Amino acid sequence: RGSRVDQFLNQLLWYPQSCTPRAMSCCTCFGASVDSKLTFSNTPASAIGDATIPRDRRCSFAIFFPEDVATRPIHMYFDREKPASKILDGAAAHAGLKLERGRLIGSPERLNVFTLDGDVLRLDLELDAHLGSTLHPSSILILEKGNRMADERIDLIKSASAQAAASSGCSIL
Repeated sequence: RGSRVDQFLNQLLWYPQSCTPRAMSCCTCFGASVDSKLTFSNTPASAIGDATIPRDRRCSFAIFFPEDVATRPIHMYFDREKPASKILDGAAAHAGLKLERGRLIGSPERLNVFTLDGDVLRLDLELDAHLGSTLHPSSILILEKGNRMADERIDLIKSASAQAAASSGCSIL
């Protein structure tokens, strides 16, 4: 039957008529659910990367993988003094993707890194050259095949990122 606290929480969180959860705009766990393929597997504080990179040269990014890859988005850090191609190499290696000259093995299409605006990131420049203009620390980057991203995919990632950001500051006590 439950304790008084359980009964209170049940009344607070559930409609008595239909027993469907109430939506709370500040908490994704009570609102519309996000596809688990679009939820991060770690936090910005637990970003992964090469541990030999000195902390003052680390630059973290949120990385989303191609739609047809089962790997969940992850926060990773990279050396800001290295070429941006290291983002592609590191993220592809994390997802278990094999690259040959920028192309996925077995695919005719090139794997590119896109910004959240849908622009292709130039991989020949050092990360420092992008910082402040094209990129900012904690920017969202998307790996995708081809030279263009669908607007729907960008909107989906923006929505998932916004929900992740909103839920990170939410707690129910």
